[in-house]
Amino acid sequence: MRVAVCTERAAWDDFVTHAGGGLLQSWRWGELRRRQGWTVLRLVAVQGTEPRAAVQVLARAVPVAGAFFYAAEGPVLPAADWASGADALSPLFHEARRRGRALGALTLRVDPLTGAAGARDTLASLGLRRSPENVQPAATAVVDLDRTEEQLLAGLDRGARYLLRYARRKGVVIRPGAAADIAPLAHMIEETGQRKGFGTRNETYLRELDRALDIAASGHFFVAEIAGETVASMLAAPYGPRYFALYAAGNAVGRKVGAQYLIHWEAILHARRLGLRSYDFRGIGAAGDPSDHWAGLTFFKKRFGTRREELPGAWDDVYRPLAYRSFLLAQQARRDLPVRLRALRIREDARTGDTERMAVNGDGIGA
Repeated sequence: MRVAVCTERAAWDDFVTHAGGGLLQSWRWGELRRRQGWTVLRLVAVQGTEPRAAVQVLARAVPVAGAFFYAAEGPVLPAADWASGADALSPLFHEARRRGRALGALTLRVDPLTGAAGARDTLASLGLRRSPENVQPAATAVVDLDRTEEQLLAGLDRGARYLLRYARRKGVVIRPGAAADIAPLAHMIEETGQRKGFGTRNETYLRELDRALDIAASGHFFVAEIAGETVASMLAAPYGPRYFALYAAGNAVGRKVGAQYLIHWEAILHARRLGLRSYDFRGIGAAGDPSDHWAGLTFFKKRFGTRREELPGAWDDVYRPLAYRSFLLAQQARRDLPVRLRALRIREDARTGDTERMAVNGDGIGA
């Protein structure tokens, strides 16, 4: 088994799509990240003349720490090969490790887009350790498209079917989006993030994404309107047999009339007409945990008759163990700092009797 650097876009995407790889391992995604300051390395494990496994590694300098290697939704290996995939993956990790250490990288973090049995065991057998946090969600929700439109509609729960009809009765129509529609989408994403406590993407990023993946020009930008007013929008993209719902949001009017249900439904039908095999809602939260941060989104996506696809989560191939531990401690301290500062404010407010600020902080003291 030898490892080669892939420099041919067609060859790369041909292997990744046929092996079931995701959008974040596509050539276009790597080029998007390159323009955003990452270095891109595409490695392929080859046996004879046949590629067996591949990984697109994004590398970026990290202040003080050196560098960070990340393979979003990688590595890529056919689902049937994961149970015995160490032979194909080992040389890939060896080559990435050699290059990473030469650059002073801390680790290579991977999070394969696969529900294949044996994936976690294979990663562990290669010496990787479970990352303390995921970059991508560790589960996704998928609608299988090998059914008629009537069967897909029957697969929705009763409430979702009602909201589709309700949105239409309220005059919601879905039209193709254009470049001018990105700013309203960015605003709705920001509002949703503030309301739900999620990370967001700004207008500049969404415009770069649209250009890199040719989203609007290819008919994968959906806008929901009522009487000419935008109430919800979504960016999606096909890759291989999957259709990926990337970013979606609605405003208060859109939420009230169920526009998000109609926009996803129309995108599902669009994906089916394209001959794709599945519609990927992307991240969902922990199964059966109503306190999970993603619980609301999980409930929404389940209403479309999705099947849950558990993924291996994030794993780290650690290059510099001592520096890696220090890096994790610094990350944890940064995450804990807002919580500690808020706790200090609560104690100080209680000590000084500042009940007005205590109420504003929502501390619940005495409730």
